[in-house]
Amino acid sequence: MRGLIIVAMVLVLAVVVSASNVSLCTDTDGGGAKSKDAALKTKGEVKYGLTSMVDTCLTSQEGVSTNQSKWLKEYFCDLDTRKSEVYDCIRYGFSGCENGECKGTSTAQTQQSQPESACGNKILEKEKGEECDPPNKICFGKTSDQYGLCDATCKCRISGAAQAAHQPACGDDVREDTEECEKDDDCPPNFVCSSCKCVKTLTQEEIEAMKGEKKDVSKEIDEKYALPEVEETNITAKDFTQEPGMKATSGIANFFKGIFSWIAALFS
Repeated sequence: MRGLIIVAMVLVLAVVVSASNVSLCTDTDGGGAKSKDAALKTKGEVKYGLTSMVDTCLTSQEGVSTNQSKWLKEYFCDLDTRKSEVYDCIRYGFSGCENGECKGTSTAQTQQSQPESACGNKILEKEKGEECDPPNKICFGKTSDQYGLCDATCKCRISGAAQAAHQPACGDDVREDTEECEKDDDCPPNFVCSSCKCVKTLTQEEIEAMKGEKKDVSKEIDEKYALPEVEETNITAKDFTQEPGMKATSGIANFFKGIFSWIAALFS
């Protein structure tokens, strides 16, 4: 009996010693904290105990898993403990994150021309090309009736219904695609904004020239459509009682008037 107990104790001791030589955390791509090496370009798996976690892309720095974005959540082992770090793939010279890996490369010129973005920090930085922040939140376009969802690159994706319902309005200080301008500064030199169209401003010489052309046109119209002269009509009053016909008619009337007066006197 005592022998069996000793054997059991030896076996337990052997198991403990063996387990102490086995790491509790394993990482298939060998990534580490603040890593900038090949681990970012490899989708690794970290196993800790009975559970395992794989590298994944995130919708934002503190977002959820997605297939494609700019943020990579890299799992790694640190002192036999599983940890993770979030990286901006674009910041480290890649084109973005795809399926748990930083993909592609970008030239130094491209990195200089595109300012470092802080998409996901909940601060809208328009100077860095952001239209909204954070991702996966409702955002608005140029006007309040243009609404949509902020994507993983901090761009506002306007919904189709909002685009269909939006009606451009001239004079609202928002330059639409169908408008040439909303203010004079939107137009090239020597042009001004009028009814959301860029109209050329005229110099004093051009204005005087247009006035001369207008006078010439008016003269041409007057000459072409001039009315014929009308003879002057004599409207002086004329005494028709001295005409022969009028005198004869007056004599006959006076004759009959005298006869009627005589007859009336007989019966009076």
